[in-house]
Amino acid sequence: MGLRIFINLIADVIHISLNARGGGERLAFVTIKALSSMGIDVELDTFEKPNFTLIRDAYGQGIENDIKKIKTLSILQKRNFNRKCDIVVNTHGDMLPFFRHSFSKNNAITYCHYPIAKYLLDSNDSDYSSLLQNLSLSNIVPSFHDSYHQAARSTYKKMMLHSTVLTNSEFSRKAIFKAFGTDSTVLYPPVEVDTFRKASLSSDARDDGAILVISRFHPSKKIENAIHLAKLLKQNQVGKHMDIVGNISPDGIGYYNYLYSLVKHYGLEDFVRFEVNVRFNTLLELMRRAKAYLHPMPGEPFGMSTVEAMSAGIIPVVPDIGGHTEFVPAKYQFHTFGQGVEAMAAALDAPTSERIMISNSTQKYSTANYVKKFQEIVAEILGISKPVESAPVISVAKRLPESMAA
Repeated sequence: MGLRIFINLIADVIHISLNARGGGERLAFVTIKALSSMGIDVELDTFEKPNFTLIRDAYGQGIENDIKKIKTLSILQKRNFNRKCDIVVNTHGDMLPFFRHSFSKNNAITYCHYPIAKYLLDSNDSDYSSLLQNLSLSNIVPSFHDSYHQAARSTYKKMMLHSTVLTNSEFSRKAIFKAFGTDSTVLYPPVEVDTFRKASLSSDARDDGAILVISRFHPSKKIENAIHLAKLLKQNQVGKHMDIVGNISPDGIGYYNYLYSLVKHYGLEDFVRFEVNVRFNTLLELMRRAKAYLHPMPGEPFGMSTVEAMSAGIIPVVPDIGGHTEFVPAKYQFHTFGQGVEAMAAALDAPTSERIMISNSTQKYSTANYVKKFQEIVAEILGISKPVESAPVISVAKRLPESMAA
């Protein structure tokens, strides 16, 4: 059993949108589970009404229990900031500048996958500016006399300096320190390791030439790199086909069309296949057939889909820059596409014993491990010095100083 402490406390979890249905959204749901199972009431603030039908399709029916743990759901633009809570958890700290003057390391947690917002703001990225404006972020960015970009930049910096920052890898921890001069705690994101192991590790249906890519269809994911590599793989007769699987939102349709035209341009229609918005059971079936997994994005802060594939007994092939280099064997990392062809050939030829070893190595990234460690961090922040297993009800009338009021 996990840490269970029954106290009259409220947590506010903040995420831009759960409808992206990626690794960050999975982390948000597991964070809600971790807080709720401590006896803390969870209020979720988001900018977009969750489409729970699509969310269930993406994560499987098991997500239903996590959804039910949300006590209150609010659309953030309409949020009443006079509501009080005892701890705020921003699970979208890579993209969402969210700060209140009452924040401190004792009442606010920011899970920052990578400090990408800082670089987008510093470069005056037009797409990111549009996102902030579409989110009506003026409702949560304090009023400043300087420009909107400067206000958002200042808000993001204050958030990172005045909250307990968690991140997903040493790669990201170093990036956060370089950007803000503040340290963060590495807490590996939650992966349904046991689900993927049970569904696929012992599969006897693996296709000797099946390569799998799992990624949301968005330009930042660099899926075109998978297609460029696919061209060389086909030329060198490495592998038989590549399935590119991912969710797509309206803003990703143009990018998807570009990828499809690139496949046609290279004459790869018989090699590359797209699987869009697949149900979880379909994803598991694709994993049972795959022998190698390709992550196309250099500089990936962690790579939850890579760990999912590894759990399923699929050999990963990844760029040699990013958080995934901390757990993917060096022989399956590549810097050039030529090296990628060699690494992919080795991955497709890997014996069953290596697949089992790769799968076994993912246990520390399990959901249970994340929940346990996150609860320990919350307990320390809230001043609960010792974990309590199956504890009786504890009544705590006193709230933390400076409860979260706007």
